[in-house]
Amino acid sequence: MASRQSAAARDRFAAETGGYRRELLAHCYRMAGSAHDAEDLVQETYLRAWRSYGTFEGRASIRSWLYAIATNVCLTALEPRRHRVLPSGLTGPHDGPDRPPVPAAPGEVAWLEPLPDHRVADPAA
Repeated sequence: MASRQSAAARDRFAAETGGYRRELLAHCYRMAGSAHDAEDLVQETYLRAWRSYGTFEGRASIRSWLYAIATNVCLTALEPRRHRVLPSGLTGPHDGPDRPPVPAAPGEVAWLEPLPDHRVADPAA
């Protein structure tokens, strides 16, 4: 009986959340700047959402609930790497090994890895 309930809950979760994967990928990509990291962050978002799905009370839409989880996942993942070093060739001359990396100015994107449109575009559009 428990496996039937679990299968039903899994099917309901997949039906309610599956349609948001592409937009969550775009959201995580914009926050992380890396297609690879965005994929991992979306996976973590769905894992956390599944774990707390039983306590979801529906006071907010499932979409806003997923976005809140995704945002928290991204912020948690980005916390340890406040200063992101640029790939070589994208900055000016190097001042020496003792000089710390200079972070990008607030609001400026230091490096953004390309993400193919087909991974985030709505296939119905």
